[in-house]
Amino acid sequence: MAPTSLLEEFPPVSTEAWNAAIARDLKDPDYESKLTWHIGEGLAVKPWYRAENLAGLACVDSAPGEFPYRRGARRTGDWRIREEIDATDAKASNGAACAAVAGGAEEIAFSRILVESALELELLLKNLAEIPVHFECADKRLIRLLAERVSTGASTAGISTGYDAQTSLDFAAETICSAPAGFVPFTIHSGRFEQAEASAPEETGLALAAGVDFLAAMEQRGVAADRAAAAIELSFAVGPNYFIEIAKLRAFRMVWARAVESFGGTREAARARIAASTSRGYQSTNDSHMNALRATTEAMAAVLGGADAVVVPLFDACNKTPDEASRRLARNTQLILKHEACLGRVADAAGGSYYLETLTDLVAQEAWKIMQEIETRGGFRSAHRTEPALAGHREGRTA
Repeated sequence: MAPTSLLEEFPPVSTEAWNAAIARDLKDPDYESKLTWHIGEGLAVKPWYRAENLAGLACVDSAPGEFPYRRGARRTGDWRIREEIDATDAKASNGAACAAVAGGAEEIAFSRILVESALELELLLKNLAEIPVHFECADKRLIRLLAERVSTGASTAGISTGYDAQTSLDFAAETICSAPAGFVPFTIHSGRFEQAEASAPEETGLALAAGVDFLAAMEQRGVAADRAAAAIELSFAVGPNYFIEIAKLRAFRMVWARAVESFGGTREAARARIAASTSRGYQSTNDSHMNALRATTEAMAAVLGGADAVVVPLFDACNKTPDEASRRLARNTQLILKHEACLGRVADAAGGSYYLETLTDLVAQEAWKIMQEIETRGGFRSAHRTEPALAGHREGRTA
């Protein structure tokens, strides 16, 4: 006997029939307007979605790793567990980093140390040649030291820094032109927009505007879009709005890919390099263990959104000096998500979700509009700081 689908036993149900059933059960024919969730200026999330809502959405059928990277910049769902080391002494920092790697960390972020010499850098990175390393605090001298180290092959894994891409554009152009492969010297920090209480579309749009402004500045200085895009990391904070945070990262990859392509960049260069951190802005000083729970779902959102590297800050850093147990809990949060929840085994687990796919498009469309509005006002640099940029955008939207 030929096998048949179990679904064939159930007759299709129209959208009208669903609406009627819900209105009847809720005893409210106008239920949808009351249950609609407004996540930003003009953005409304409906209480339910169906397959028909996917019609017309861009690149829904594309595979993970395919332009414009809606479904991820990689063909796998794995990510790197990035651990922050806050020691300021080179020897102590190296010891803490090596211990973190032995405990399961896959990438190290030195959050406070500033290296003064090549010898100090050698001590700091001892036994870490095969581990990706990020320097959150970096100055021009450190960037030059790191570029030289990568050039000599002393570090075989990627090295990046948190040096703000907008700080010195002439220096940025000079560095990019001479930067060796595998070195990512600059970062666009979008977490500051989240801290300024930007909505997900606003944060995405402002990060995109900052990136577009940087690409334009590099183009003016003779730097090709491919090289400029490859030289920056995008840093995002992931807050507690679980599904929206997933959609935010997916949407950013899409709009960033389109922006790089519009500057003449190749599709390969248009892959956004995203590092995400669970939000420090929502940490509680009264109940630090609640921070561990929040960080778990926020880390899940970062992973399902397709972040390349994820940081989980120490849950009790806001009210005491963290200890080894704090560091272990932060690291194990991701280890459990990776090896027990198996989140890394599936590329784009959110793919095909009627709700998340629609939400991704809503965020992407609004973010693109925000970027265009900022461009008409002279570009991102004219705002100088996050708060004026955000305020100027909101005034323009409500005028």
